[in-house]
Amino acid sequence: MVKFLLKTLLLLLVAFVAFTLYLSFFGIETKRFNDLIKNKSNEVNERVKLDFNKIRININISELNLLVKIQNPKIIVKKEEINLSKLDLFLSMKAFFGKNFLLQRAEVAFTKNDIKDISKITNIFVPKIINKQIKRIFKKGNISGKFFIPFEVNGDVGKNYSFLGKVSDATISLPKNFKIKNLTTDINYDNANKNDGFTALINKASLFNLNFDDSKINIIRKNGELIVKSSLRTKGKIENSHINKLAFLFNKPNDNIKDIEGAVNLNTKLNFNLVNRFKVKNLSYTVNGSVDSLKLHFIKDNIISNYLTDYKSILYFKDTNINFTNLNRNQSTNLDGFLKINNEFDPFKLNIKLYSNKKKDIELDGTFDLTNSNILIENLNFKKISKKKANINIKSNFILNNHYDINKFEFISNKNKILLNTIKLNKNFEVSNFKDIKVFTIIDGKVNNDFHIKKNKKILASGRAFDAQPLLKSLFSSDNKKIFSKNFNSKIDVNFEKIFTGNNDDVVDFSMIASILKGSYEKLILKGNFSKDEFLEMSIYKVDSNKKTIQVISDRARPFLKNFNFIKGFEGGKLEYESTIFKDNSVSKLVLKDFKVSKVPALAQLLTLASLQGIADTLSGEGIRFELFEMQSSTKGNVINIEDILALGPAVSILMDGYVDKGNIVSLSGTLVPATKLNSIIASIPIVGDILVGKKTGEGVVGVSFKMKGPPKDIKTTVNPIKTLTPRFIVRALEKMKKKKEKEAK
Repeated sequence: MVKFLLKTLLLLLVAFVAFTLYLSFFGIETKRFNDLIKNKSNEVNERVKLDFNKIRININISELNLLVKIQNPKIIVKKEEINLSKLDLFLSMKAFFGKNFLLQRAEVAFTKNDIKDISKITNIFVPKIINKQIKRIFKKGNISGKFFIPFEVNGDVGKNYSFLGKVSDATISLPKNFKIKNLTTDINYDNANKNDGFTALINKASLFNLNFDDSKINIIRKNGELIVKSSLRTKGKIENSHINKLAFLFNKPNDNIKDIEGAVNLNTKLNFNLVNRFKVKNLSYTVNGSVDSLKLHFIKDNIISNYLTDYKSILYFKDTNINFTNLNRNQSTNLDGFLKINNEFDPFKLNIKLYSNKKKDIELDGTFDLTNSNILIENLNFKKISKKKANINIKSNFILNNHYDINKFEFISNKNKILLNTIKLNKNFEVSNFKDIKVFTIIDGKVNNDFHIKKNKKILASGRAFDAQPLLKSLFSSDNKKIFSKNFNSKIDVNFEKIFTGNNDDVVDFSMIASILKGSYEKLILKGNFSKDEFLEMSIYKVDSNKKTIQVISDRARPFLKNFNFIKGFEGGKLEYESTIFKDNSVSKLVLKDFKVSKVPALAQLLTLASLQGIADTLSGEGIRFELFEMQSSTKGNVINIEDILALGPAVSILMDGYVDKGNIVSLSGTLVPATKLNSIIASIPIVGDILVGKKTGEGVVGVSFKMKGPPKDIKTTVNPIKTLTPRFIVRALEKMKKKKEKEAK
């Protein structure tokens, strides 16, 4: 009896196990529970309806529950039908023995559905505001994947839902006209793991002309914000319009660059938070990779154009490695590659750090090879032509429109060297302070600068040579830019063996002592020698807070006058100059003695128009000699008001007045008389009163009234012949002749 019972139990157990295994592997296909499952499942969410033809019931041994496999399932969400490839429902064993339909979870799969259908599914559990965005951005493509949807005991959808899927050949339209094309990506969304969130592994994608293959994007929702972390590989072409869109998206307007075009291969880690209406905050990113080619066209020239003559606001890069970091609004950029300004590329290295506090402090450290660039340093009268080796090393920190500190600057080109150590400039590029300057330059095979300037308690400048031609030229330019800032104060002691002024008028044994107060010379005494018997002296004295005097006495006038554009061929002459400078204007007197001019286009034209061809021929030949030139003037801003100019010479005498707008226009008018006529008039009339009212007034007297106006290089002259001279002219001439005779008598 016992054996029979044991056999029976064993058979029942085997049958049960066999039946369980059968149900586990093969299941039972039936329609018996269709209505029950439909009704119960549709009670979960009134917006979602489940439809199918039949089911297959399996036992899920690992979880001890029932697995209901729906055949040919469909989900109807708000009357929109979605065909599924799989719908498995995991039910509690009690589901068929109790009143409650205990749905534990559902696994939903679909293959190659239209990507737009994703919004139909996400509408089940994703907030409405997000689902609206999903509808807008997904335009075309296919999507396949699996949803894992847990359910609570009360039938509500659980929070720990997840999704695995794949998007193929999709087009996604993002805000601000960003359109991602040809997107193929693996997607993982796990709401159970708050640290994972939404992850997309991009196999293929393009934005603008850039490919984003092998990229990754992770999105986590936290505290009402979307936290976006991405690792993007970008390869392709970039254009200015694309950069402008990105700058606008991240609230970084592109105000300085006119045009951009190039090709890049970059790895970018981009992190930010998205808040209401896709506003970006907490932006940080790093960029590593290479710039195969890049053209940057800036809106306006900058200080570079003052020294690199080929620079036209365009920089070209190629084969350049880049490492860029933007973290906590602090930026760091490392560039190592090739840079072109004109026709050929040169290597360079550059590190830039931007500290994004309110002052936006920038540090710059770079090395540039400028072998293929033409360089002009006007203040030193130095030029370097292309193909001659040259390098610049610079370390600097600055705040735009605030100050510019050059901690180190080295320019080396063969034997030429310009070394600057600790130069502080204000926003107007005026010197606020400096420590050390060394200069050695060669022009046309001749050393034209060899000096050292050092500032400690005072400025000490010494050396074998200093090229003063740019300094002399600046005296007559329209640029009123100051060298020193208002905060600069120091005493100066200068000793140079030779000062180059051009035209063999070099000054030797040059010495100067001076003091600068608030950026302006308060006192200056300067001495030098042209030769054993020819001297140069200059002095500046401050009379009071609003008045300063300048005196120049030079046994050679040419160094001071050769830079006038409308005077060429100046020979000989001595110069005396005195000026009183007030706060807003100055009053000056210039005297030149015993000089000759041979190339003055405006004067030549005047003599020709006045039918004084003989004198004009003399001007174009050996030149016209003048015994005296006197000019009284006042200056305000760039304008010199000429109150009186008198030039007396054996061949011609001139009296005129007018104004000169430095570098822009010359406007003069006056009277010209051949000296023979003037002398004959004076000789025939012994008394000044007789000249003015004498019997022979006007008899045979010929003078010319003239006007000269135009740019210095294109002065237009008009003349009007007259028969009598003005009393002013004759009186001025008589005064000078009388003084000359008195001087000769002594």
